Amino acid sequence: MTVTGLVVTSTPATADGAVPEVSCKPYSLPVRLSDSGKATETLWGELCQPQNHRPTTVQLLVHGGFYNHVYWDFPVGKGYYSYVRDAVAAGYATFNVDPIGSGNSSHPLSSQVTGDAGTVALHDAITALRNGTLDGQAFKKVIWVGHALGSFYAWREIPRYGDVDGAILTSALNGHNPDHAAIMSANSYPAAQDPKFANSGYDAGYMTTKPRTRGSMFYYPATTDPAVVAKDEETKDVQPMAKTEPAKPPYGIRVPVLVVGGAQDWLECQGVTAYDCDDTDSVRAHESQFYLPEAKLKVAMVPETGHDMALARTAPATSSIMLKWAKGVAAP
Repeated sequence: MTVTGLVVTSTPATADGAVPEVSCKPYSLPVRLSDSGKATETLWGELCQPQNHRPTTVQLLVHGGFYNHVYWDFPVGKGYYSYVRDAVAAGYATFNVDPIGSGNSSHPLSSQVTGDAGTVALHDAITALRNGTLDGQAFKKVIWVGHALGSFYAWREIPRYGDVDGAILTSALNGHNPDHAAIMSANSYPAAQDPKFANSGYDAGYMTTKPRTRGSMFYYPATTDPAVVAKDEETKDVQPMAKTEPAKPPYGIRVPVLVVGGAQDWLECQGVTAYDCDDTDSVRAHESQFYLPEAKLKVAMVPETGHDMALARTAPATSSIMLKWAKGVAAP
């Protein structure tokens, strides 16, 4: 396996005002779409770590649908909305990836980007992290950090390959408001119809959100910066809508799992009756049926926070919860 990369060094501010020295380097990895296939696609990711320290644990950051890697390192607030910067400040390395069909990664025919195909490609990325393919650095431990679709991929990949040491799954509760789900469907359309992607050449199976709809779906007004929503609309991405079977519970995950949700998540909390998002015990009782005892499931709900937890004003609190748990599972 070969990779390409270019060193970029920056010193962004973190939520607490500190300015850690961060070294970031992008890579393009050849990946497969099936276990028996050839590495015909390219998965892009950015490896960030402390400038003068090489961690032994890396966090694989996998964004949600209609997003790209910008979600985890958002260009508003001088690092306030950057989980990458928070994790590196805590001593971790991060590999912030674009799954196949999004961001800087390759975009095959949308029908090829099934749940299984995306899972295999992400497994290849984890293999590269463990084998030292990226800059000769082999990480001893890997923690999966997912948002929404990025968490759904974890439900497939981790039981199948058993190649990570723990998982932080955000915005991935097993319940939803059907009325809001219908609105979300109505608020998406083929990306080629959107001015941003009109010349992309994406086939009709690549979808994006309609203009000015993201704020109402992904944020909770009380903890939302309008500048963040504006930038979110500007940096939005596509999602391939290939038909695929969902992962079946209980998910066969045998490593520790932390589930983190926004208590005002428009899709997974507001109007949902299967659990009460203001009551962590209620959410834990519901979610525990989807995980094996070996997952040692922990649940944290962040008040006054919507679907995009990393982009809410409560982001520092969310990062703190995630990193405290991570250090108990795999120290940097």
